[in-house]
Amino acid sequence: MIEVFSDFDGTLTNQDTLVLLLHRFANRDWYAIEERMLSGAITELDGVREELGMICAPDEQLMQVIDNEIEPADGLDEFMSFVQERGWRMTVLSGGLIRFSGALWDKWGYGNVPLYANDHRRDSNGCIEVISAVTPRIKNLCNHCKRWHLEEAIKRGSKVIYIGDGLTDFCPAEAAHRRYAKGNLLQYLHDKNLEVVEFKNLHDIVNDLSENPI
Repeated sequence: MIEVFSDFDGTLTNQDTLVLLLHRFANRDWYAIEERMLSGAITELDGVREELGMICAPDEQLMQVIDNEIEPADGLDEFMSFVQERGWRMTVLSGGLIRFSGALWDKWGYGNVPLYANDHRRDSNGCIEVISAVTPRIKNLCNHCKRWHLEEAIKRGSKVIYIGDGLTDFCPAEAAHRRYAKGNLLQYLHDKNLEVVEFKNLHDIVNDLSENPI
């Protein structure tokens, strides 16, 4: 069995939903928090909670911005057809918030493909409070431990493909048999001397898998 695991924001979308919301609704302190996460000074588990805690606009307003500005990544339909035609199992792993990513995924017609993410509620000030994904956390570094999903697939005897671009993809990508990356993830894997295929859009991944079957 071949299983495909993909990040959502910035990988299957044209831009990151959380970054969009932080730009629009948080104060500029979130930039410093982001840098501290990328440097390893703080964990994603703590950093994302701190960042999103700056957002106090209601969900309806946030969803309106997301719905208007987030679009499918270039090549999404071709990629999803490619995976489905081969009978591969596809799972989407998001470091974002399920109410937003899930709404987009349903809107685009892929609600039957599993998507796992964090949830959220509102604190006493009406600001976002992240509820970590219910899946176990292996290293306790991220709100949603994406690697756990890959480890379970490997236990099932599957060959695993991972696709991503950011901080929450560092750990799971290490476990994959085939890696596709861009952005911070690409640099991370190069620094670790791990084999990786760079992609700019999802057409690139389809072409590579067609030419170099796993």
